[in-house]
Amino acid sequence: MSKAAAETLVLALGVYLALGLIVGLIFVFGGAGRIDPAAEGKGLPFRVRLMILPGLIGLWPLMLIKLVAQKEPPVS
Repeated sequence: MSKAAAETLVLALGVYLALGLIVGLIFVFGGAGRIDPAAEGKGLPFRVRLMILPGLIGLWPLMLIKLVAQKEPPVS
């Protein structure tokens, strides 16, 4: 792998993780109640927010689709 290809790969990974952090923070501090009714109301404890944030950063495209597509919490 050339140096230019490696730099491009690292840059792409950095952009992916930065976007994931932004979407993850939006989800944790506001969007979780739209997808899960149990997360609404009092909100998630800070420790739980820290625990789910790495997964949200990695899976941010799926969470972004869920946040945009789902207007109301599911009926249980």
